[in-house]
Amino acid sequence: MDLSLTSIAVTKRLADYPAIRALYQRAFPRAEQVPWFWLMFKAKRSRAHFTAYYDGEDLVGFTYLIVGHNVNYLMYLAVNDRIRSKGYGTQILTHLKATYPAQTLVLEIEHPDPKATNAKQRFARLQFYLKNHFHQTPHLAADGPVTYQLLATDPKVDPAVIYRHHFRWFAWPLGWLYPAPKQIK
Repeated sequence: MDLSLTSIAVTKRLADYPAIRALYQRAFPRAEQVPWFWLMFKAKRSRAHFTAYYDGEDLVGFTYLIVGHNVNYLMYLAVNDRIRSKGYGTQILTHLKATYPAQTLVLEIEHPDPKATNAKQRFARLQFYLKNHFHQTPHLAADGPVTYQLLATDPKVDPAVIYRHHFRWFAWPLGWLYPAPKQIK
């Protein structure tokens, strides 16, 4: 796979800033969107890495990563919906793993429930991450009506690191704005 992507920090001065914001709004259901101002505010801090990825001059996607405690939480990964299924998601994940080689990468996906209205999409997403060397963990968390499953590059990851450290940092000082999901198991 050709790893010719370049990465650039997302700031208001970035020419594609409006396109990244629009992609964020298209890629994630409103219930899963943290307010944009909060993403940008936290991205000014050293623990949140908001990154745009380019193939040449074409915006192919973005990630929002919270780093620390040797476990990096991939809060958002979005590939430009106009150019999906061309390997860009895999290239972005490969870039992240190469950038943080000694650290575990974790993320949450909607729990693959065959009874869900979007069951096919959930299973496709799970297969994508398994193909990219993530492991299913037994850890589930509920955020409102949605149950999420924790995936990680190290299946022995301690979910307390994410829920206790990463979410607490991300929500501070407005914990009511973005409470940590409730751990089910």
